[in-house]
Amino acid sequence: MTSTAPFVSLFLFLLNAQAGPVSPHPKLLVVSYDAFRYNYFERNLTPFMSQLKAEGTHVEYMMNIFVTKTFPNHHTMATGLYAETHGVVDNEFYDPVIRNVTKYSYKLYHYDNNILPIWTVNEKKGRHSGTMMWPGSVFEYQGTSPTFAQPFNDTIPWKDRVDTLISWFVHPTNPINLGILYIEEPDYHGHAVGINSPEFNEILEKLDNITRYMHDKIDHYGLTDLNVIHLSDHGMASVTMERIINLANYINASDYTFVGTSPGLHIFPNPGKEELIYQKLKFAAKQTNTFKVYKKEDIPKKYHYGNNSRIGPIFVIAEIGYAFQNLYDAIEYYKEKFNITVNNQTEFGLHGYDNEAMEMHPFFFANGPAFIPGCKLEPFNNTDLFPLFCKILDLDCPMVNGTLSHLTKCLRTRSKDVSISIYRVHRVLIAVIITIAILLGITAATIIYRKKRKLAHGYRKSYTLDEQYFTIDNKYG
Repeated sequence: MTSTAPFVSLFLFLLNAQAGPVSPHPKLLVVSYDAFRYNYFERNLTPFMSQLKAEGTHVEYMMNIFVTKTFPNHHTMATGLYAETHGVVDNEFYDPVIRNVTKYSYKLYHYDNNILPIWTVNEKKGRHSGTMMWPGSVFEYQGTSPTFAQPFNDTIPWKDRVDTLISWFVHPTNPINLGILYIEEPDYHGHAVGINSPEFNEILEKLDNITRYMHDKIDHYGLTDLNVIHLSDHGMASVTMERIINLANYINASDYTFVGTSPGLHIFPNPGKEELIYQKLKFAAKQTNTFKVYKKEDIPKKYHYGNNSRIGPIFVIAEIGYAFQNLYDAIEYYKEKFNITVNNQTEFGLHGYDNEAMEMHPFFFANGPAFIPGCKLEPFNNTDLFPLFCKILDLDCPMVNGTLSHLTKCLRTRSKDVSISIYRVHRVLIAVIITIAILLGITAATIIYRKKRKLAHGYRKSYTLDEQYFTIDNKYG
């Protein structure tokens, strides 16, 4: 029989080929579900996510920043800074000097060129990052782009997004150690059909299914050392047509320009009109109790929002359950896009309110070698996420508005060494077990072969003697 060594070598080669090359650095995957409110788990529509939450490090809810909108909060999670510091104060901003509204663009995300998001910090340390549709992640920061970056494209199926992102972790030449994924639901449907509709609940079920698919893919590639954080940027509240505030009832529309989306608007009065507009809005706010109005310098410090040149001279924020007149335009879009009939009781989803409102709270849970299973944290701020990312990735990061101290309770010590050793032990055990099985099979086959050969040799010897006697008898009669 031939030596078993070639078979073992071939098996080990195939094992490594299936797993693919992986980064030697600590690994992290961050998944964001837009507008997934912390208490949606109570609907019992997401059993897989609920199980992951219970089994991992988790929190009842996470505190996000003001304003509770998508772009500001995603950039806070990526940088660890408040909106007034990183400059993404809304989904758009207005420059009164050139009278221009800047929407999603490089300029929106570069208020301060010294600020770097986590994927750029990771790249600058000689590692590889992969960003899948995360707001702001397709732009260069200090001339550096992620190794892989997919711009937002809602026509790409969720499974394809997951397949692509997970494949980056086992890329043949540039495997990533940091991946981030953005999913636009349940925000998209929540705005249009409300958060209490059957259609909305179906979206929650689909999100649970894609999460299960994602973890199946992680298991398929043997990424046992991958830390996975699931979270959201904000929650959502319900608004009806009869709760829309028309500012034209209180101030002359020709006296100002406003920018932003309900429920928070930045008002830029025409020259000489600022005090008049402010006083009228202040009176209306007091009379109706449906919104608050602030001069820029009077925005409460707790919001960490007013100290930025992109904030309007006057800022209005609706109370929970109310919106301003620009929601009418969005409703017309929803009617056409979703083929819905609208009346005064029709519910629409909205966010952007006070970040202390429970309806605005997002969720957080995490699994992987860096986290203690079943460990529950006290509610913490999403500014703390950046220090957490840096800790998991073993990166030296700048000081930010968050702190790691709120999360250390549920972090394993030496997570880097643990994650690498667990991964290596897992692969070695698999290789040893299967190799032993192969060797046992080869040994058994060898024994059977030898027994058959020995038995065949005995038969041949007996037959040869009989043949000799037969010849002698014939010769001598």
